[in-house]
Amino acid sequence: MTLTSSLNRETACGQSWDVIVIGAGPAGAVAARQLALQKLRTLLIERKTFPRYKVCGCCLNQRAINALQQIGLGQLLESAGAVPLTQFRMQYQGRKAAVSLPGGLAISREVFDTLLVQSAIDAGAAYLQETSATIVDSAEKRSSRTVELNFQGHTAGSVSAKIVLAADGLGHPSLQNCAGFDMQVASDSRIGVGAAFVVKNQSSYPAGLIHMAIHKSGYVGLVRVEGDLLNLAAAIDRDFMKQCAGPADAVLQILRASESPLLPEMTESNFKGTLPVTRKTLRPVGNRLFILGDAAGYLEPFTGEGMANAITEGMAVAQLVPQGLRHWDSALEQKWLKAHYALTEGRLFWCRWLARLLRSPAAVGWGLRLFHLFPGMARPIVARLNH
Repeated sequence: MTLTSSLNRETACGQSWDVIVIGAGPAGAVAARQLALQKLRTLLIERKTFPRYKVCGCCLNQRAINALQQIGLGQLLESAGAVPLTQFRMQYQGRKAAVSLPGGLAISREVFDTLLVQSAIDAGAAYLQETSATIVDSAEKRSSRTVELNFQGHTAGSVSAKIVLAADGLGHPSLQNCAGFDMQVASDSRIGVGAAFVVKNQSSYPAGLIHMAIHKSGYVGLVRVEGDLLNLAAAIDRDFMKQCAGPADAVLQILRASESPLLPEMTESNFKGTLPVTRKTLRPVGNRLFILGDAAGYLEPFTGEGMANAITEGMAVAQLVPQGLRHWDSALEQKWLKAHYALTEGRLFWCRWLARLLRSPAAVGWGLRLFHLFPGMARPIVARLNH
């Protein structure tokens, strides 16, 4: 499915909007859909053309699935051929440990994000793609916010709305001209690397399995998505990346060191990278502005935590927007801070713990031995990440 804009830039600039949503990933698309269902005049802006590839583990855990079912989008996953996940396998220097998953699905971001955006359009949201958006800074408490549009490096007009949602991912470029929304990047933050390729041999990485190859300088996750597509997503230390001949070389070195299967398609793939991933926006809210999804903060996920956070934040912000349209005040901003903390920060303890554990070769070795001998030890951790 290929998406097209539902209006042009000139038309968008000539209309009055209740809400502008910048970024059509899961957080932005879900928020736009839920707002449009409330009959709010909603404009969803995306700088890319859909479908598009995105570096991501492509996993939806049970929390994400439950959220989609709650808003009536559960059928999208089945119709798109999402692959049920049953097992999470870790491998380090030849040692293996497998843990059963309480649920989950794997689906490519090209398909999943496109379906979510289409659902927002079907609900009544206006959609404008191939357009960059930058929020205009304002020191005054005004009744609306202005967003400048850019197409192919040239200014394409401006649009205004009573409320703006910034859901444009790592680094939130839409806020580059706004003071007070700096991101705090962890000093040891890793780089995200990803690729997707069609594989002929399905036995090495069978459907239903999340495989994690662990190395002292990062890890590589592989999961089969719809069709014969194998998705690869890695988090790699920046210093290690500099020592390697490129992203593909870094990924292959990690796979070899863990004694994970190597496939010929891996050497032929076009790998893409990200900004340093472990970061957060110190204050994810401002005057008539909500920041959500990866734009608000990101940590290394393992079994789909990032996707679940994005979906649930998109749902939560849509419940607060109507109140903000009636009256914006500091109490509403505090509500979003509490909601954001409850949905993301409060659930990321295990992600932080696992990320630190994976940086210690000794801890990884002992951890895999324990998980292999006593699989029940891992169940509480997996359950906490999935619900």
